[in-house]
Amino acid sequence: MAVYHWFWGFLIFATLFWYSTVTVYVAFKGLTDIRQMLDKLGSGKFDPTLPDSENAKPIK
Repeated sequence: MAVYHWFWGFLIFATLFWYSTVTVYVAFKGLTDIRQMLDKLGSGKFDPTLPDSENAKPIK
């Protein structure tokens, strides 16, 4: 019976670790995207006449 406790404990720990890792990764990538967008809007290089794919290019 103790084996089941170890198994489920490990599975819960692995799931929480995976979820936390994915959450931090998505938050970090989202933060960098938002900063890039705000930098582009603040620098005046955003052109509303261009398609979205052209405006999404990083600032050089």
